[in-house]
Amino acid sequence: MPSMFADDSPDRKYWTEYDHFMIEREARAQRRAHIYRLFGAWFRAIHAGTAWFVSAALSGSKPARRQA
Repeated sequence: MPSMFADDSPDRKYWTEYDHFMIEREARAQRRAHIYRLFGAWFRAIHAGTAWFVSAALSGSKPARRQA
């Protein structure tokens, strides 16, 4: 199995400004996608909780009381 740091890996000292720009652009896109997924998950969790709470409140049902 070849090593991860093989001699055929690109040498950073030969990278152009465009290469650095594209690496940073891709990193920003990945961070943005990660944040959007987090916000989406939070929104779905909050929405599911509020939907359950509102539906229970509107149904008119009351929790059962224990008989003594």
